[in-house]
Amino acid sequence: MRIIRQIASWFTLPDLRNFGTVLRLCLTSMTAILLFPLISGSPESYLNQIREHSLWVGPTLLLIIIKGYFLSHFFSPPSYKEYATLVAHLINNVIFLLVDDIIFSPEFIFNQHFFLFNFFSLGFMYIESARRISLTPAVSEARLNALTARIRPHFLFNSLNAAISLIRLRPYDAETLLENLANLFRAQLRDSTQNSTLGQEIEWAQEYIAIEQIRMGHTRLQVMWQHKAPDDAETPHLLLQPLLENAVFHGVESTHRPGYISVFTTHKKHWIYIRIENPYVPSDNKDTAKPHKGNSMALKNLQERLSLMYDNDAKIKSVEENGTFRVDIRLPYRKKSSDLKTLFG
Repeated sequence: MRIIRQIASWFTLPDLRNFGTVLRLCLTSMTAILLFPLISGSPESYLNQIREHSLWVGPTLLLIIIKGYFLSHFFSPPSYKEYATLVAHLINNVIFLLVDDIIFSPEFIFNQHFFLFNFFSLGFMYIESARRISLTPAVSEARLNALTARIRPHFLFNSLNAAISLIRLRPYDAETLLENLANLFRAQLRDSTQNSTLGQEIEWAQEYIAIEQIRMGHTRLQVMWQHKAPDDAETPHLLLQPLLENAVFHGVESTHRPGYISVFTTHKKHWIYIRIENPYVPSDNKDTAKPHKGNSMALKNLQERLSLMYDNDAKIKSVEENGTFRVDIRLPYRKKSSDLKTLFG
């Protein structure tokens, strides 16, 4: 068991659902095919060696990418993590044996190809492991930012004061407010490294908005929801609530007029698109509003977490125009099975 843990620490299983990882794998393979004939010292011509290696590298690489894409969810549970690298490498060797046996038959060619395949495969997993280790400081910083970007104290105190004032006159609203507040804090205390689902994120966001509407009034804060994306789509933990808190704090509370927030989610092909729009008050407009000082911590924190989770597959951008602040997010669509224990544990 200790040896398996050491192997798991030296080598990392690449995420072949990620376009950036697949691109690095393909480019590294092409580079190896072009460089190996130069250092092999074989009397064969350079182009012939490239052709020979391409015959078995191409199909093997394609099958491994397909296998990694469709079987990735089997290796995702934490209980299998220590064995995932070893099992995946053994499966990759089986794929190599089948491809090489079909295309080539001489034993000396097989031995050479077997050595090259395992050298490259283990080398790539070692490089991926070193790359993830190098990102450890960024992961720690992102977790720290997640802690500091959680529910603002002013929201907590205002919500509790609102609940106290409602207990006698509107006990049902006070009870609803406190229940939603408890659910939000339960979500906040979850391990930030765990992923969530879009359906759960929508539920937490709606609970947060319900609290603000009880506190500020339904006429002051209005939200339009257009949720047309699958609920089982995997997302980072606390994706929407901090963004909506920013929208309320900087967009609605900073003006004396009623505020209107829009939340859109759609699913197109292999992507999930999320858009949040809220009123935008320029900092130089002091006649009609008292704008709060800008705070981009939530956006920066989310950008870091998206980069760590999806590499360059996920995108987030913000735009300020015509009195509206808009945040657009694009995520790769990955299904995640529902698990109530992980959602509320």
